[in-house]
Amino acid sequence: MIRGIVLVFRFLLVLFAVRLLVRALARAFAPPPAARPGAAPLRPTEDLVRDRVCNTFLPRSRALAAVVAGREEHFCSAKCRDEALLAAPRAS
Repeated sequence: MIRGIVLVFRFLLVLFAVRLLVRALARAFAPPPAARPGAAPLRPTEDLVRDRVCNTFLPRSRALAAVVAGREEHFCSAKCRDEALLAAPRAS
């Protein structure tokens, strides 16, 4: 009885080891993600900028730029830009 249980556990352990080996080999020989059919193309990374008014980060291409107190700053919306421009000290 006990010998049969030990054989079953040994068989399950061998099956598990074979499964791990097959998965490792499949990952090793799989094509890179960009080459797989149906995979989404890789997008180039884009710098994020911070809107100092609402502390939001957004891609540089979507940000509104304005010169505030002599520095170029980026904003998520016209509302944040206008608020920063109003709060900035005026240069005389």
